[in-house]
Amino acid sequence: MCLRQRSIPAAAALLGFLLVAGSPVVADGTDWSRFRGPNGSGVDESSPLPNLEQPAEQERWATPVPLGRSSPAVGEELLFLTAVEGHRLSTLAFDRSDGTLVWKRSVERPREETIYPATDSATPSPVTDGSNVVVFFQEFGLISYDATGVERWRHPLGPFRNFYGTSASPLLVSGLVIQVCDQAESSFVVAVDADSGKQVWRQDRDGRVEAYATPILYPGDHDPTALLLLGSRWIDAYEPTTGRHLWSTPGLGSGPVASLVLVGNTLFTSAPQHAEDGWPEFGPLADKYDANGDGVFSPVEVDGVWLANHFGWLDVDGDGAISPSDWANLAQQVSHDDWGVYALRLGADGGEKVWNYRSNVPYIPTPLAYRGVLYLIKDDVLTALDQQSGELLEKGRLEGKGGKVYSSPVAGDGKVFIGSLGGELIVLRAGRDWEVTARHDLDGEIWATPAIADGHLYVRTSNRLLDYSVPAAVEPATETVTEAAGD
Repeated sequence: MCLRQRSIPAAAALLGFLLVAGSPVVADGTDWSRFRGPNGSGVDESSPLPNLEQPAEQERWATPVPLGRSSPAVGEELLFLTAVEGHRLSTLAFDRSDGTLVWKRSVERPREETIYPATDSATPSPVTDGSNVVVFFQEFGLISYDATGVERWRHPLGPFRNFYGTSASPLLVSGLVIQVCDQAESSFVVAVDADSGKQVWRQDRDGRVEAYATPILYPGDHDPTALLLLGSRWIDAYEPTTGRHLWSTPGLGSGPVASLVLVGNTLFTSAPQHAEDGWPEFGPLADKYDANGDGVFSPVEVDGVWLANHFGWLDVDGDGAISPSDWANLAQQVSHDDWGVYALRLGADGGEKVWNYRSNVPYIPTPLAYRGVLYLIKDDVLTALDQQSGELLEKGRLEGKGGKVYSSPVAGDGKVFIGSLGGELIVLRAGRDWEVTARHDLDGEIWATPAIADGHLYVRTSNRLLDYSVPAAVEPATETVTEAAGD
């Protein structure tokens, strides 16, 4: 079954060499410069990593940080984070060697948009070229700073209508910063010059609505020929330097949060079933909540019930009320059978379905492809699938202190690292029959995805940034013996 809508002849010339097999694209050495590291893979095999069986001995430093959900981006000497502090949007740089805050720069919010309480304007992660950093805030747009914290440029974007947050992280490619802005209407992707912040190209994404995934590159970070975007019900490919649309693959889940994962020419996607129990009819809800009988729900009428918690999403047209047309629009978006975890084999004009798995489908955490196994996390249930066949290998609860998992898993050195909202950092022995080998209570919710670089594991909690590594080997003391010269 080939899930394709249309192709552009030039795409064949650009992508004709796609049919190759391989492992996750991992750069040589350290390259955790963006969300989930090398091409968003979540994998770094460059150095031995701590096992956290004795965390006190493997903790190098811990430093306080403001509440935030963005993940660390690793530069040559600095770690970068973002945060929302009252009316200010902050970018922070920490010394990798000891965790010292080197600088913090903040801008005032030019506006305050209605965003779901479990996210914020600083959810997208920074991206760095090693020295300079670029950050994105939903309530501001893009800003770039140099290694000393001097602002290089700003490129305002928005306002946006995306109740759950315009949360895709920026990425750097071919001297451009690319930012995806999918929302309730007027979605687009934009590329600006990484040195000046001036717009180079912009493509409207007609027919694409709210989605939250960060894009990846094909065939990888080096010399990419395609920018791959997972949107609501679609995967789109664009030429990175021009924005020219190459192909689309339809028939996928709506409202994806988890990002794409690439292994060779196989692409893994994840989108849950939003209407697993069926989309409720508007009429019975109106009988219950439409107190004044005007045929719509106002915020006051649904105060205190589940409709109020998601009002900004349910009010599709943004007119301040939930109407039957809003309801029908959403029903069309979420009531479909194209959901689950997919493995797609890429070709010159799109993706061909290889397999589809429909149990324990992750919503927020991006799947992890590592050493032939695809790891999926929903709440606190971890599922391992064979990457080639989709065969179920093992499924089980992580247990321990508990708590849902929103952070995406990362891996290296035969280990998988998972952070939970309960504040636990969990270590697995990677494999077809995974096993928990260590748990470490960090006493703070873990929203952010950990970063790996040069044998260090950087973990952000709700109140701290921590660095773990394997202790340096201590050379045994040697006794120097000086012989006296004989007569």
